[in-house]
Amino acid sequence: MRIERLTVRYGGFTAVDDVTLDLPDGHVVGLVGESGSGKSSLARAVSGLVPYTGRVVGAPRVQMVFQDPYASLDPRMTVGETVGEGIAKRRRATEVPRLLGLVHLPAELAGRYPRELSGGQRQRVAIARALGGDPGLLVADEITGSLDVSVQGAVLNLVRGLRDELGLSMLFISHNLAVVRYVADTIAVMHHGRVVEHGPAEQVVGEPAHDYTRALLEAVPRLRG
Repeated sequence: MRIERLTVRYGGFTAVDDVTLDLPDGHVVGLVGESGSGKSSLARAVSGLVPYTGRVVGAPRVQMVFQDPYASLDPRMTVGETVGEGIAKRRRATEVPRLLGLVHLPAELAGRYPRELSGGQRQRVAIARALGGDPGLLVADEITGSLDVSVQGAVLNLVRGLRDELGLSMLFISHNLAVVRYVADTIAVMHHGRVVEHGPAEQVVGEPAHDYTRALLEAVPRLRG
């Protein structure tokens, strides 16, 4: 999949400005930048949630996972109903437990409601629901941002495992360069709506070419070296 000259405007404000970016099959592309850099607008454009100009070439089925799992899950639906929402009824009995297993949740949770789950469990349910749509691309927008630090690592390990187990292609978005480096094969750095740097994760972190990337690195000192 390739994003070509994609631009998102809200009235007179340009949130994403002429972005071109490759999303190779089976790779996690990390998109990093501060709040307001345009990364979430790019994610929503790729997911078909906001209008844009430009082209998305070779667009597969896209599913998106949002930052706040409680807001994105219907409180009136059980876990099983949520995960099985996009699956044919005849397949739900087998598919729902399989999808819950992929995100390391027991099948017994299928009868519970979002209010009965922890934040980390709710985010895993949101990921399972997205996987139920059989996506060619999973867009993960700040999916650890609302979680306790103690839970973030487990969700990040899950993301890495899904990439390896399923060969899943993913656009992984965060303001935290340490988080992006941990899960991504390549990193694109966004600033004021533009991609200012893009390359292999270790290269972007180890030999940053742009001043803005260096500033992001300085905000996470342990990444240097």
